[in-house]
Amino acid sequence: MSDDELEAELRRAVELFDPVPSHLMQVAVEAYTLRTLDTELAELVFDSLSGSSQVRGERQPRMLTFQGAGLTVDLEVTVTATGGRVVGQLMPPRHLEVEVLGGRPVTLTADDLGRFIYDDVPAGPFSLRCRLGDATVVTEWITV
Repeated sequence: MSDDELEAELRRAVELFDPVPSHLMQVAVEAYTLRTLDTELAELVFDSLSGSSQVRGERQPRMLTFQGAGLTVDLEVTVTATGGRVVGQLMPPRHLEVEVLGGRPVTLTADDLGRFIYDDVPAGPFSLRCRLGDATVVTEWITV
């Protein structure tokens, strides 16, 4: 029996003999929802894909601009053969940590001009989270 099969069998046994009480499940769901209550979803104010697309030519980088809590996040997303590359800038410029949420979470550091680069972005969805003192701004999910 493989590890995955053993884990699945143990999960079934626990669910059968010691299920999580429904009221505790509800409390857990509510706690999970409230953990990001102070997070502001950054508004997408520009997306280069929303305009007319070119019929011919090379695939161009996708340009995105998000705004929220006094912060503007400009992104250039380039799709590569193995995933993608993200070049970003925070406005107003500031030295700040930018968390990449998704398949392979990573924390980037923006320089004093607010610039950051993330090479080897795995294919799939990702989102960015920026903490500005007591405010937190999160972008919507972007797919590479």
